Amino acid sequence: MARLKIHWRTLSEFAPKGVTTGQTSEEAAKTATLRSERPMMVYVTSDDPTDSITRKLEDIVFANEVVGIGAKFFDAIKMNAGDAEQDRLISANGRKTPRILFVSRAYKVTGVVQGRQLSRGRLLKAMKSLARIEYKSSFDRMVRDYTKLLNELDRLEGRKTKLADDKARLEAKPSPSNQKKWERTRKEYEADVASWTQREKKLLEFKTRGEAKAKTTA
Repeated sequence: MARLKIHWRTLSEFAPKGVTTGQTSEEAAKTATLRSERPMMVYVTSDDPTDSITRKLEDIVFANEVVGIGAKFFDAIKMNAGDAEQDRLISANGRKTPRILFVSRAYKVTGVVQGRQLSRGRLLKAMKSLARIEYKSSFDRMVRDYTKLLNELDRLEGRKTKLADDKARLEAKPSPSNQKKWERTRKEYEADVASWTQREKKLLEFKTRGEAKAKTTA
């Protein structure tokens, strides 16, 4: 399902200007006000996309429903190993590939999951840890509520298919009374779709700590 797919954006450089490791107190003060809109999960890919860890990560872990929903709390960023090695922030945190770094809005690395540690459980633990720091919104509650929304969406898709089938039968054998019934059913379906869309939008308006709602995408 498209809504569970993690939408990675590829970067060749991650650390913003002014963020370095080993800063003096004066340098740290100058960069203390740097903030991204959302916390980040940075996926450093392996040079060998066919290795067993990468296949497990991309085919199983990232495909997990809870991981896909939980990723909506983050700006999902992908970097290749060569670019990561040149980045002053990413290169200082973890050495193995593939690896995933969890980075706060203030560009502080809060966790690194790498190599054979990469599993559904460890990834979710790191997600929840950073989400608790950055958000007022509950990670577990959002995952639970979004799962319910997806179940409702499945039922809406079933109704959509039935509407199409009923429409085809009406075209083959017109009936004024059945046409009116179909139109009424279609309007009810469209109203429910609109309601679903609004509830999804509201659910994804996460409240960050100390700031306004953080926007995200489905």
